[in-house]
Amino acid sequence: MVRRRPLTRTVALAAVLAAVLVAPAGLAARSHPQTPAKSHPWTVVANHLHSPRGLSMGPGDILYIAQSGDATHNGSILQVRNASSRHPKSRTIASGFPAFGAEDFESINGIAVRGRGKNTRIFAQMGLAPQITLNPMSGALLSVKLDGTSTTIANVGDAMWTWTGDHSALWEEFPDANPYGVLAIPGHVYVTDAGANTLVEVMPDGRVVVLAYFPNTLIRDAIPTCVARGPDGALYVGTLAFVEGVILGSPEAKVYRVDPTTANLVDPTLTPMTEWATGLWPINGCTFGKDGTFYASQLVTQAAPTFVDPHGDVVKIPWGSPTTHISLTGGTLSWAAGVAVGRNGSVYVAEGTAFVPEGRVLRLARH
Repeated sequence: MVRRRPLTRTVALAAVLAAVLVAPAGLAARSHPQTPAKSHPWTVVANHLHSPRGLSMGPGDILYIAQSGDATHNGSILQVRNASSRHPKSRTIASGFPAFGAEDFESINGIAVRGRGKNTRIFAQMGLAPQITLNPMSGALLSVKLDGTSTTIANVGDAMWTWTGDHSALWEEFPDANPYGVLAIPGHVYVTDAGANTLVEVMPDGRVVVLAYFPNTLIRDAIPTCVARGPDGALYVGTLAFVEGVILGSPEAKVYRVDPTTANLVDPTLTPMTEWATGLWPINGCTFGKDGTFYASQLVTQAAPTFVDPHGDVVKIPWGSPTTHISLTGGTLSWAAGVAVGRNGSVYVAEGTAFVPEGRVLRLARH
């Protein structure tokens, strides 16, 4: 039997949902909230997906999708060409990555793309850790080529399990690990670990360096899910803060600003950070557009949501006004996950990331 930690980000999410959500009859037949067709603020780019998670926009209007799989499908990576057109075309470029879970599966969570053409390099982050699943691929940061071959750069989950075990005084549920979001920029690869509550940098030689540890919220841990680089060169990290949002009905998710050049490598709990944006519902993905606008996907946007209609959303936050939160879908998404922005300003979001038979990737109406 696969050994699972009782309260990783994923398991905590499933446990809380099971306790507070009501699953109406007919759930399997209705996997997305229903609104009149003319009111849909989106276009379907890819459907019939299996737990879509991270999204990354590559050059040439090509979108990359990470799938975590389900009970009958392993994790995989999809490529969508002409993503902003009326007729996008998708294909699987890598598959067979092991998936673990019950309803909320963990395989490839985060994805980031660098380069173009034959030089395209995909960074794919596997969730959990080998100590949790007894599978050596769990927690691995992979380098994936367009021909589907992959190599392991480092095992972030393994490193974070060890780190949290050595720092068990920080949180009663340590050791724990669940690498989730990944950002690849020239010369640097960053990962947020939603189980360890850390931001790390993965070095070219495979070393995993902890840059920051995010403090606990009112009644739970922070659960950092995504990282994006802002116009000022700093890193912006979104948190889930799921329990407060769903049970207490209080949008407590935050976006922290972290300057990696000021990281306290000796004691990451002392790394300086500021709360750039607050008052958000559980953040499950984030990115910046080329104009500096920040986008965050929100898993749910109400207390105790139903399985059928969790009111997921994408909000955009102007760079110069972090207190301004503009809804892009009016809370009509189903379990929103990764978010990406094309060079023409098109915004993409994955929905149906868990708890539903099929997921989709949507291109949102321009705002």
